[in-house]
Amino acid sequence: MACPEGTSMDRVVGTSGRIAFASAMRNLLADVYPEHDHAELVRRVFEVLGLPIEGEGPEPCEEYLRKWDERDAFLITYGDSIQQDGKKGLQSLGEFHRKWLKDWLTGIHILPFHPFTSDDGFSVSDFDILRPDLGDWSDVEDLAKHATVMADLVANHISASHPWYQQFLAGEKPGVDYIKTANLEDDLSDVVRPRSHALLNHVVTKDGEKQVWCTFSYDQVDLDYGNPDVFFEMLKVVLNYLKHGVRVVRLDAIGFIWKEVGTPSINLDQTHKLIKAMRLACNAVHPDVLFITETNLPLLENLSYFGNQDEAHLIYNFSLPPVIIHALLSGRSDYIRKCIMAMPPAPAGCTFFNFTASHDGIGLRPAENLIPDDEIEGLRDHAVKMGGQVSYRALKGGGQKPYELNVTLFSMLTENFAGEATMGLERFVMSQAIAMSLEGIPAIYIQTILATENDQKAFEETGIPRRLNRKIWKLDDAEETLLREGPARSAFDQLRALMAIRQGQPAFHPNATQYTLNLGPNLLGVWRQSHLNEQSIFCVFNLTEYRQDLDLSKINLIMTEGWQDLITQQVIEDYDGIMTLAPYQIVWISNRDGRNRTESRLLQRYRDAMPV
Repeated sequence: MACPEGTSMDRVVGTSGRIAFASAMRNLLADVYPEHDHAELVRRVFEVLGLPIEGEGPEPCEEYLRKWDERDAFLITYGDSIQQDGKKGLQSLGEFHRKWLKDWLTGIHILPFHPFTSDDGFSVSDFDILRPDLGDWSDVEDLAKHATVMADLVANHISASHPWYQQFLAGEKPGVDYIKTANLEDDLSDVVRPRSHALLNHVVTKDGEKQVWCTFSYDQVDLDYGNPDVFFEMLKVVLNYLKHGVRVVRLDAIGFIWKEVGTPSINLDQTHKLIKAMRLACNAVHPDVLFITETNLPLLENLSYFGNQDEAHLIYNFSLPPVIIHALLSGRSDYIRKCIMAMPPAPAGCTFFNFTASHDGIGLRPAENLIPDDEIEGLRDHAVKMGGQVSYRALKGGGQKPYELNVTLFSMLTENFAGEATMGLERFVMSQAIAMSLEGIPAIYIQTILATENDQKAFEETGIPRRLNRKIWKLDDAEETLLREGPARSAFDQLRALMAIRQGQPAFHPNATQYTLNLGPNLLGVWRQSHLNEQSIFCVFNLTEYRQDLDLSKINLIMTEGWQDLITQQVIEDYDGIMTLAPYQIVWISNRDGRNRTESRLLQRYRDAMPV
């Protein structure tokens, strides 16, 4: 996942480049900071980037180069999710990745790795160093030798223990000017946030009583991006990531960074312009850097972060987890089909980040307007039945609404809505196969890799619901789980085999054309077509525990081509006939197989495990 040598999506070099870059940056920062000296702001950008203000400089380039292909897929993990005695967390993670995952998960998203005080890393107390138990910057560089590394910029807030906040309390520079405050008389009734506690935290500082804005918790104090110094501080943090081999920057909770009294204080125009400025600046010195926005929002709001092909390179496909899970638990394709049909093709130079589970559980807000409220409540009740927990968000005018389901994907899919505890493994594998089949880059959470059940012990010991889905594994135990006959090994083998197939198919390029098929209530169908139209893949999923008939005349198998299922290698002879799918069977019907390599033992093992 890198730019071809000597080229760049975001720059060329020359005197005109310096002028164009400075002009683009000035326009963005002038809109965000109209009362500041715009020329001085641009000068500071050049200074932070280490570029001369005179002479040659970067220039945006209109050519969009593809920075990813069908071979790319990511692992999502904490730096300490895999541990072994005598080694740092990132060293153990790297060993696990190289041995078990390197051939099919080309990227690693390491969740926050800085020292922190709460929220499992998302309350950063020092951006300059890594947690000692995880390692140091050299360990990040080592991971980057074998994988594309994604790191979190926790952009919205800092820990209450961070030096900036301590300076704020003491009335000292620079932190005294870095923290977002409000007044009790301010109208904050429209503020959108994912928590139900009071927004403002009353504190006593050297300069008197203050009301500190805390979107997520009182240990996570919001930064004030109304001060451009905060933007420059965070730009320096990102540049340090890139210096040490990070190539994908995840902008955590980025939608909340700009606040204004009397507004929802989310997704404001200034937020979008600051992301664009961050990208423009970083691409000037690291043309291969990618930005991904973490915006757990309804579909249209989430899509806005692509901007005009100048904002996020990738956005999380947050609507996918709830609609995939609902489809598999209900055996119905109506809501997931609605979701996929509503997704426009990503703009050139952009794509989706497709996942089904993460450290944060299953977000329900992105399902709004896709799944009716009563069925969202059904998902909530099912999660509780399967041993999960539910977090809520406060509503304007009072009341609350389910916001997130804290439960592992494996536990959530063990039973369906009807209470049938059979074929949970098949539902689990299909959830990943759907994400692999759609436009975008697939990402698999470490707990999904290991088919982890709810970690009730961690939840009971900490009282933190998200710990149900954040099990810490000893390396030996993780490897034993993958070697021992059982559901985890079976799921692992099937997922690796499916990814091995996927990696060779140009129709699975993250930007290959996608059409949604209507194959009835119990089948989900998607047609993918490669850029040059040389390959088509019809991805069909039986969402039920019962055999279902697929009418092949509905999927447009061109008669001049030969067609087969890439998974079972079954050759399709009657293009107008009926193909009977076993319970939860997955078929990838293609007019060619792009792998150009000998069938592997893993693929045979997958075929042996197929439902019949």
